[in-house]
Amino acid sequence: MKNSLIFFLILIISCQNQEVKGKICLVIDDFGYSIGSPAIDFLKLDENITIAIIPGTPYAKKIGQAAYSRNIESIIHMPMEAQETYKNNWYMLSSKLNSKEVDDRIVMAHELIPWAKGMNNHQGSKATENLELMKNVARSLKKLDLFFLDSYTNPESRAFITMRRYGVKTELRQVFLDHEESYDKILNQLDSLALLSHSMDVAIGIAHTKSLTLEVLKNEMPVLKKKGYKFVKLSDIVR
Repeated sequence: MKNSLIFFLILIISCQNQEVKGKICLVIDDFGYSIGSPAIDFLKLDENITIAIIPGTPYAKKIGQAAYSRNIESIIHMPMEAQETYKNNWYMLSSKLNSKEVDDRIVMAHELIPWAKGMNNHQGSKATENLELMKNVARSLKKLDLFFLDSYTNPESRAFITMRRYGVKTELRQVFLDHEESYDKILNQLDSLALLSHSMDVAIGIAHTKSLTLEVLKNEMPVLKKKGYKFVKLSDIVR
């Protein structure tokens, strides 16, 4: 009995002292269109992922509730104006809106997904380069005590620096995992994210609710954990 206790204590200490190779934050975009597979299966991957839900989609509220019940963190995946034309969404933020209209849409999105701790942009290559719009977004998020992740769909984005100036906790996406739908390419992007985490406090990657992405993450996240990588929630690393 005494030897068993000693072994157990040694095991705990060794686990606590295991070197963390790097910290990885995974954000999965585009939730809300389905409550079935593969969307719901992402919630079984790991507690330390963050899902981004598009307001105005058929299952936005249900998937938010499902995530909350599993202790999975959610954020609002806010539609924002892109350079190219795409299907409109009532919640979409654009330069045509005044400050009240921006605030109303963000408040309503949060009321729809009240578990959300923050927001990132869905598309938004045109919106995020508009300084006045980003100021209005920052003011609204500050009032709601929500953070912002700049998905960085435009290198001219003003989102990150504007959020910082207005005291909104924020971070910047480093890697898109699955813009190219190939197992090997998604795996390569995940490896790149892990490599980046060696030189950063944490590396942030964005993926999407795709079956192939789910397959890669299901196979590779346990491998990365065994190698000493730690997965963290977005709310734990924004500043």
